[in-house]
Amino acid sequence: MLGVSKAGYYAWAGREPSARVVAVAALLKRIRTVHLGSRQTYGAPRVHADLREQGERHSRKRIARLMRERPVSSAPAIGATVP
Repeated sequence: MLGVSKAGYYAWAGREPSARVVAVAALLKRIRTVHLGSRQTYGAPRVHADLREQGERHSRKRIARLMRERPVSSAPAIGATVP
């Protein structure tokens, strides 16, 4: 069906998560902590700045991508229309 042997599939399924996956999960946890601490009002630029003050070194675009891909978003501004 997928062109993969049973042994190959089970070897893949039983592996530990990669270092990158673990690092992204830890970063996402810190992003959510900062975001919730701001009462869900901080967007990517402010979350990035707050993490930068804490000594974290990640690009603003990476923070924005992670926030966009996962359900982490800021509240709309007062009076803003949501499409």
